[in-house]
Amino acid sequence: MVTERRKAKLTRIAALRDLAAAVVLEDIHDPHNAAASFRSCDAFGIQTVHLIFEQEKPFNPRREGKKTSGHTNKWLDFHIHHGTDKAIRALKEAGYTLIATRVDPAAKPLPTLDLSAIERPAFVFGNEHRGISETMAQAADHLVWLPMVGMAESFNLSVSVALTLAEYFGQKRLGRAPVPEARIPGLQGDLTDTAETAAALDAAHAALLARWLEK
Repeated sequence: MVTERRKAKLTRIAALRDLAAAVVLEDIHDPHNAAASFRSCDAFGIQTVHLIFEQEKPFNPRREGKKTSGHTNKWLDFHIHHGTDKAIRALKEAGYTLIATRVDPAAKPLPTLDLSAIERPAFVFGNEHRGISETMAQAADHLVWLPMVGMAESFNLSVSVALTLAEYFGQKRLGRAPVPEARIPGLQGDLTDTAETAAALDAAHAALLARWLEK
């Protein structure tokens, strides 16, 4: 028996669901990483999740990682694909634009892409170690990366999903404009590449660099 209060909550959340966008997880190894991503999908109103299994062992997204997902997997729609080629065909036939995250020179910073102009975006994330497959990279309509300025080259899976969906939410739901490429840190190259840029560092940055070089 659903109470009126419960029904009101479900009605409100259902009306706020984004039924055009999707998240695609390709060959995820650890079900708990996927489950943590489901929580972000729910939080940002993404209803549809596609899981692709080719090299990794398949798992049931409704049974695995219930606590990790905050039980949000109960409310999401899942589509399972056994093989990347099959998944790509299904996604393309459904009219999705594939936006795949990848550490790649050809990739664009995600915030510079006008996400609100894409009618049916499908945000693709790959294996925790290998990333997306070459097959998926070739099929993607856009290759993107998340701006970062640390030593690591990428975020972990669930953080990548959360940050990507936060950017999409900001543009689609909050009306935030894409960011010009000139404002993305690091696109002009590593600050330590040349004597000229090194000389431009302030004293605090220079001291930090000196400590790092001693490690």
